[in-house]
Amino acid sequence: MGQYKPMFNISMEHTYFSDGKLPGVQLVPTSESAKIMSNANLVLRKRQDGITVFFDNDYIDALRLYAEDESDPLQLKFECEIDNSNFQNFTAASAFGENKTLFFDSRTIDNAVLGKKYLHSDDHVSELDLAENFISPRLVNETHGSVLYFSQSRALLFSNEQTALNPAGKEMLNAKDDQQRSSLNQNAVRASTSPSSRRLPSLGLVSITVTPQELAQLTQSSPSDYNDYHIRFRARETHWKYVLVGDASREGAFIKDVNGEIEFDDLGEELLADGRYGRVFLSRQAIAFKDRAKPKFQLLFPKNNRIKVLVSRLAVASAKRINKVKVEDKELFVSEIYINF
Repeated sequence: MGQYKPMFNISMEHTYFSDGKLPGVQLVPTSESAKIMSNANLVLRKRQDGITVFFDNDYIDALRLYAEDESDPLQLKFECEIDNSNFQNFTAASAFGENKTLFFDSRTIDNAVLGKKYLHSDDHVSELDLAENFISPRLVNETHGSVLYFSQSRALLFSNEQTALNPAGKEMLNAKDDQQRSSLNQNAVRASTSPSSRRLPSLGLVSITVTPQELAQLTQSSPSDYNDYHIRFRARETHWKYVLVGDASREGAFIKDVNGEIEFDDLGEELLADGRYGRVFLSRQAIAFKDRAKPKFQLLFPKNNRIKVLVSRLAVASAKRINKVKVEDKELFVSEIYINF
C-alpha cells in the first residue's frame, strides 16, 4: 500500500450555525463514481460537514488513465443529503425550487491553483445553482438551454443563462432537432423507470472533475496542498411578529432591542383563533435565524413617568414555525411569537 494523500475536500457551511459549519451532511457517490473509486483505490473519509477523498500514490497511473480520457474525464459525483428536518426552514428560500435541485460543478471555477474555493458564483448558494430535474421531454421548452446527464438514472435541465455561464459537460438543446428529441425521450423513459431519479436529494448534487494537470500538482506537492471545495448556505431571514396576550398587552407596552439594531412597529390589535385579542408588534427589519447569539428584545411599558421592564428577554423565533403574510401589499416571511402572562 502506497502513501495516501488528499485529492480533494468538500465542506458545507451555513451562516445559521455559530461555527459556520453545516452538520449532518452525507455525500454518497453515484454507482458510477463508486466503481471508479474502487478501481483507482480512492478512499473516502466522512465528516459531519462533508468528506475528503484520498488517493494512493501506487495507483496514480490508473488515475492518469481516467483523467486523460477526453471523452470520459475523471469525474466523481455525489448525491448530498442533510440529516436535519428543519434545514429548509432555517435556510434562505433562494436555495429551493419546485422540481429543482442544487447542482455544484467544479468546472465552473478556476482549478489552475490548488486551494480553498467555493463552488458557487454568489457569496452564498442562490437560485443560479438550481437545476431542473429532467424526468419527461414534455418539461423541455424554449427556456431550457441544455441538459446534463448526471448519472445513469438522473439528468438535469439548465436555463439559457445557466448554460451560457457554464456550458461544460452539457448538451445544447435544439427544439428543431428531431434526433435529439428522440434521444431525450429515450433518456426520459430510462429516468422514469428509476424511482431514485424522481426523488430529489435534500441538499443537492456535486460533480468534481480531476484534470491531468491537477493530478500532476497533487503528486508533486505536499499533502496539505489540494483543492478544498466549499459550499456556503445563507440562513433564512424572517420578520418577527410578537403577539402580546393578557397582561402583556397592557396599554403603552412596547418592544425594544437592547442593541438598538431592530425596530418594531405597533400594528394594533388582532383577533386570535380563540376569540381573544392580541396586540401585535412586527419588526421592520428581517432577522436571520441563528442557532446561538440571538438578539435581546425587551418588553417595556411606561409607569409614573419612568420606563419599566415587563420582560427582560423575550422569547426568540423558532425555525419550526414560519408563516407567509401580506403586510401593505408585500409578502413577508414571518415568525410568530406569543407572549402571554
